[in-house]
Amino acid sequence: MDRTIAGTLRIVAGLTVLFSLIVAGYLSRSPWIVVLATPVLTLLYALGKFPAWRSAWHVGDVKTMIVGVLTTLPVQLILGGMFYFIGLGMARLLAPAPITPLGWTDVIAVGVVFVICLACSIVIIRLEGDTSAGQMGGGAQPVPDSVAGAYAGEDLELDIDPTPLARETFFRSPGYWRPDPAREALEGRGKRVAKPVLAASDEDIAAVEERIGFRLPESLRALYRILDGGYVGDLYVPLKAEPAPVFDDWRGAFSIDYSSLVPLENLRTVADHYDDFTHDPEDVPENASRLVILQARYGDMTLLDYSKPGEPRVLIVDFDRNGDLTDIEFETFDAFFQALRRPKDETPRPFNRELYRSKPLGTLPEDSRAAAFWNGNNHPFVNLAKGRGDGWMPKEMADDALIAETESRIGAKLPDAIKELWKARNGGEVLYRWLDDGPDKEIMAFEELAPLEYAATLAELSQRIDFPPGEPPWHQKIAGADKLIVLNAKRDELVLLDYRGDELQLLLVDDFEASGIDNARSFKDFGALIGKLRKFERSPLLPGIQ
Repeated sequence: MDRTIAGTLRIVAGLTVLFSLIVAGYLSRSPWIVVLATPVLTLLYALGKFPAWRSAWHVGDVKTMIVGVLTTLPVQLILGGMFYFIGLGMARLLAPAPITPLGWTDVIAVGVVFVICLACSIVIIRLEGDTSAGQMGGGAQPVPDSVAGAYAGEDLELDIDPTPLARETFFRSPGYWRPDPAREALEGRGKRVAKPVLAASDEDIAAVEERIGFRLPESLRALYRILDGGYVGDLYVPLKAEPAPVFDDWRGAFSIDYSSLVPLENLRTVADHYDDFTHDPEDVPENASRLVILQARYGDMTLLDYSKPGEPRVLIVDFDRNGDLTDIEFETFDAFFQALRRPKDETPRPFNRELYRSKPLGTLPEDSRAAAFWNGNNHPFVNLAKGRGDGWMPKEMADDALIAETESRIGAKLPDAIKELWKARNGGEVLYRWLDDGPDKEIMAFEELAPLEYAATLAELSQRIDFPPGEPPWHQKIAGADKLIVLNAKRDELVLLDYRGDELQLLLVDDFEASGIDNARSFKDFGALIGKLRKFERSPLLPGIQ
C-alpha cells in the first residue's frame, strides 16, 4: 500500500513540475523563469535519487556530489526550457501575447511549486524507507540498486553481495574447534579417536531444547540438521533501510571475529554465560534467563529472545557498551536469516608474481635441495609432541634404521626422493610448497608433511577411528586403502602415496570428507613434482609473502 501511495505522489510531483513550466510559457512569462526554476528542479531531482545522494554524503564523497550537481544543472535547464517553449508555442498559436518581464509573481509561483514537490518528496522518502524496513522485520533492506549504482567502480568499505543466503550456503566449514579425526589418528600412533557426527539429529535437537527450556525456530533447526554448528564466514545485517556500502551501515551478525553458529551442546542462556564470572544480579542483563546465545564474543552477542510470547526475536547486542545495548532486532529468525548478506569475495590486486616467487626447487644444486625444501623454523608435529609431554618425540632426521622400520611397517618401499628429503629433516613445515597451475596462478601442494614415525596406511588410520553409527569406515568404502600410505592429514587435506597400481603415484586430496580420493590430483613422479615446487621470496614491498 505504501509503495502505491509513493508511486502516486511521484506522478503528482512530476506532473506539477511539467504543467507549471508549460503554463508559464503559455502565459508568456519571462524565459528567465526557466533559469530561476533550474536549481529548484535540480534539488527535486536529487530528492528523487535520495539514497544515492545520501550515501555519497555519508562517506564524504564530495567529488561525486559536485560532479552530479554540475551534470544535473544543465540537463534540468534544457528540460525546463523544452516544457516552457511548448507552452509558449501553444500561446503563439492560440492566444498571442507579449512576453512579461520577470517579477515577484514568478518567484512566488516557483516557490509554491517547489513547496508542493518538496512535500511530496519527503512523504515518498518516508514511505519507501518504512516499507523497506518493514520487509526486513525491524531491520533494513540490503543495498538497493540506487545505492550500489552510486558506488559502481569505486573502492568500497564493504562491498556487499546482494544475493540472499540459502540454507545450503549458510555454513562455510564445520569449524576449527571440532576434532580432526584423521590428524588425531595420525599423531596418536594407535590411540583410539572418535569421529564426531557433523549433522544434528532430531533427537539431538530435542535433547538440547529440553535442556535450555525453549523450542528452537524451525528454520534454525533445519540449519542444525545440515551441520551441528560451524563456521559461517563474515555475515552482516543492514542497520538502516537503505544502507550504504560502509561499515557504519552494517552490523556483524555472528560476532564477526568468530563468525560461527555455536554447536547444540554449547547453546545456553545469557544467565548461564554470566554465571561463569559473576553472581551479582546487577551485572546480569535483563531477561538473561530467556535469552539464548547463538554466538558471543565477550558482550557482543547474537541472541534468541524468548522474553515475549510467540516466535523468539533475534537480537544483536553489545552488553559491554553503555546506553542502548541492542544494535538491531528482528521479529523472527526467518526475518533475520533473510537479512543476512556476505561481502563479495575480494579480487586480488594484480601484481607480477614472477617478481616474488622463487625459481623451482629443481634449479638449485642437487646437494642443497633437501635442506632448502623444509622450513627450519617450524615443526608442528614436534611442537605437539612436546605439548603432550609423554616422553616420545619423532627423530630430528630420518636415518637408515627409521626408513627401514617404516618400510617394514607400511609394507612398501619408499621412493628415493622421499628418503632424501626426510634424511634432511624428519617431516615438518614445508617452504617449497607452491606448484604452477596456469599463467600467473599457483596451488599449494602441501604445507607440511609428517615424520616417518607417523606414516601409516589409510586402512590402519581408519581402523584407529570410531566412526558414527551408519557411517562406513574409510577402509570399507575406499578400495585398496591398505595400499594408500598417508604422509600427512589435516582437516580434509591428505597427502597419499598410492601403491595400488603398477606405477607409484602421489595423491593430493583437498576434499576428503566430501568426495574421498575421487578428485585427488595425481603425480606419477614424486621427485619430478618436488623439483617443480616454488616458494615465495620475502620482498621489501610485500614483507608478509614467502
